[in-house]
Parts: sequence; structure tokens; C-alpha cells
Amino acid sequence: EAPLSEDQARSGAGSCLDCGVCSECQECVKACPAFAIRMDARDELRDVTVGSVVVATGHKLFAADLKPEYGFGKYANVITGMQMDRLLAPTRPFNTVLRPGDGKVPDRIAYISCTGSRDKTVGNPLCSKFCCMYSIKQNQLIMGALPLADVSMHYMDMRASGKRYEEFYTQAQDMGAQYIKGRVSKITEEENGDLLVRYEDIENGGGIVETSYDLVVLAVGIQPNRDVEKLFGEAPLGLDEYYYVAEPSAELSPGQTTVPGVFVAGTASGAKDIVDTILHSGAAVAQVAAHLEHQHFTEEVTV
Repeated sequence: EAPLSEDQARSGAGSCLDCGVCSECQECVKACPAFAIRMDARDELRDVTVGSVVVATGHKLFAADLKPEYGFGKYANVITGMQMDRLLAPTRPFNTVLRPGDGKVPDRIAYISCTGSRDKTVGNPLCSKFCCMYSIKQNQLIMGALPLADVSMHYMDMRASGKRYEEFYTQAQDMGAQYIKGRVSKITEEENGDLLVRYEDIENGGGIVETSYDLVVLAVGIQPNRDVEKLFGEAPLGLDEYYYVAEPSAELSPGQTTVPGVFVAGTASGAKDIVDTILHSGAAVAQVAAHLEHQHFTEEVTV
């Protein structure tokens, strides 16, 4: 029998990770030293007794249609940053960036930052912390994919506070991206599917300007995942005024909640980028270890 080529071997191995094409040969069951694979497993509810619980329920994305003046869901060529990320991914559906309305390659692309963040009209006065940087990243990727495209970003304040973030922002400017300080008040669709954006241009006199774009990307922020309120019945978790899981002493005991033995990690306690989420999760794990060592499993938390 001829040996498999590298592509054939990779394809065969990949099928083991894809439930849709599993052949149920059960070789993985035999190979697992921990006997952790059960082909007959089904969804089930289980009661377990543990020494501690980490709440890492994350966040929810802001629903862009809650800003109707931006036309998301109404105008085909208004999309979110998450949708643009899909268009730019290595496994993207097309070999270039196309606008949804008519499949045209866009020449003028606008980003609108703080969509749903720092906005009391939608009940979210907080900064989402990572929208500026993911928008700048996408700006650079777009200019790499579409060298002739004009890319602009309308922002309130540029919050590039992480290590080398400011240099990343400057790099995008050097590549040709334009950054316009001022809020966008309204987007309307033109007959050809282009979008007329009405905005304030603070750095050029503060006047009201209207500019036409082929594609508009809404840099949506995050909101608290309020499903966490349903997790603990008898001893409900304390929440802060914005409905994130409260940390009574975030500076001295990061990850600690109002319930003994229950800790929080990541964006369940507030907006964070990836770096801060990793650091906060590490702190929560350290808190768990200290709690278990101190308690010696004498206290139980029922989930």
C-alpha cells in the first residue's frame, strides 16, 4: 500500500477533529490514555461538589441595531467589525474584501468607533477597551488587501494604552489610514448603495461634514453577560453598577467575588483586551489555589 501524501495525512487527521465527517472508527477511544472519550456520551445535567468555582462567562457584543441612526440591518453595506474580521480572515469566503450589497470591491471604507460604547443613550457609558486597536488592526489588513482603497476611522478618543499600541496606531497612519476625531450622527443610503456619513470634524474647525463611502464598519463594543445572574440562587453574586461581576477589592485581591470560594476571570468582571484577560485569569487561578490550600476542602460550593 502506497504511503499517504502530507496533504492526505493532514486531511485524515483533520477528520478526527470534525464531528461532521467522523467515521466512528473509534481509534481515538483506544488511543486516549485517560479513557476520556465516550462515543455514546449525551448532554446531561450533573451535580458536582467542588472546592471552588471560577466564573468566566465572558461578555456579550453590543447589538449594532440598537443604534438605528447607523442603519445596521437596514443598509446592506453597513457591517460590524466582527463581520469584517470574517472577510479578512485566512479562511475568508472570498479572495478579497467585497461589500455585501452588490459584491463590489469597496474603494472608500469608513470605521465608526465606540458603537455602543461610551454612550449613555444605550445605557453603556463604559469604554470597551479593545475596539480602537482591533479597528486599527483591520485598517492595516484592509490596506494590505486593497492597496488603492481609502480607509478612514471616525473616533471619539484614540485609546492606545498598551505596550507599543501607539506605534501600531502611527504605523496605520503611515500606511495611509485617516483618523477623524468626532462623532458620527447619522448614516443614510444613496441610490447606488453607497453610504452618506454625517459627522463632526473636531480637528478641522468642528464643522459638520458629509462624506460618501462604499462600505461602513461599526466597531461595536461589549456589554456585560447578565446570564451570570442566573448561576447562583442561594448566594447570588454581587454585581457592580454596570452589571459586571463585582470584585470588592480588585487591586488587592483580583478575581475575588462577594461569595466565598467563587472567583471571576476575564471580561465577566469588566471590559478587557486579550492581554489583560490572560493576566486577570492568572490572578484568579492564584486566588483559587490559595483558597483551596487554606480551606482544605472543608467548605463546599454547590453549582
